[in-house]
Amino acid sequence: MAAYPRSGYGKKFIIRMAIVMAPILLLYYFRYEVAGQIRDWLGMTLPADPRPAGVSDLEWCEHNYADEIAVLATEYDLSYSYLMALIVLECEGNKPAGHRFEGHVFSRLKHLQTGKRDRYENVRTADVLGLDDSELRKLATSWGPFQLMGYKAIPLGVQVEDLVDEETSAEIGVRWISGEYGDFVRRKKFKDAFHYHNTGKRFPLSGRSQTHDPYYVSNGIRYMKHFDKHSPGPASGNDDKR
Repeated sequence: MAAYPRSGYGKKFIIRMAIVMAPILLLYYFRYEVAGQIRDWLGMTLPADPRPAGVSDLEWCEHNYADEIAVLATEYDLSYSYLMALIVLECEGNKPAGHRFEGHVFSRLKHLQTGKRDRYENVRTADVLGLDDSELRKLATSWGPFQLMGYKAIPLGVQVEDLVDEETSAEIGVRWISGEYGDFVRRKKFKDAFHYHNTGKRFPLSGRSQTHDPYYVSNGIRYMKHFDKHSPGPASGNDDKR
């Protein structure tokens, strides 16, 4: 059988692929440096993290909220340690606290607006008529150190902007907690209080938490112990046994 002459196409293909791939690999290897150069050319600056390195969420919460929450806890007869622990759970002690959009809440408010339901908690159809989707999204977003849902502003008689404002959001959040489930806190039923804040329900008798994070309540109780040691007033005491 006659032998076919060897072709140089294989070598040429490899060389061409190497020429194409080499800059791609180099770009990938130096991608962070390239991204930095592009940001510099465009005049983009990254926001600086205001939290010093090594500062925990608990310490950061004290730095940002201790004085304000101490006053509010006394004013509303609520546990300082509970309120501070709740802030850590909800926004990691950050100030500004940030926000979270809840798509399922938006859908329910949209159904309320279109008449598919006649109420959503304390909010009625008349409260959301005429609102555009951007305004409805604000109502479906949680705000402030306690991540209070925007629609809570309606029965409280305040504006969503008040929940966003650093000067007013903490007081409004504490006011809502006091009226909504403050008795749990005052009676030191802290498991019920944490669970209610996250789910709108008391801690289940089954002992199985229904919070989005299964450790939400237990972490809250643990954080309270830290703030009890640093509390400006008397310690909150332990949660009741259920």
